Amino acid sequence: MKLIKDLQGRVSKFVKKKGGTLPKIFVWLYASVFIGCGLVTLAGVLYEFFTKGAVNYQAVNNFVREYFAPSIAGTMGVIGVLLIDKDHDGVPDSWEKEEDKHD
Repeated sequence: MKLIKDLQGRVSKFVKKKGGTLPKIFVWLYASVFIGCGLVTLAGVLYEFFTKGAVNYQAVNNFVREYFAPSIAGTMGVIGVLLIDKDHDGVPDSWEKEEDKHD
């Protein structure tokens, strides 16, 4: 329940333009689609196991090879690093413009 309220709060901040939560919404959406695809594939493998009584090892191997590929892990890592927000202002630090310092 807390997760749903947190998501609703982030979406409302984005809609009211009180924070740059679009990158965070993108990450949540990407992660939820990623997890959803994994759950659908796992459900299909389990369904096939219980209906046919045998494990489809080729499907399991293909799933593991594609789901945990270095490109997927790299994408999640890059997105995570680019969206670090140390000052908690809602805008990732890598997207903020550096202020001109006139000495």
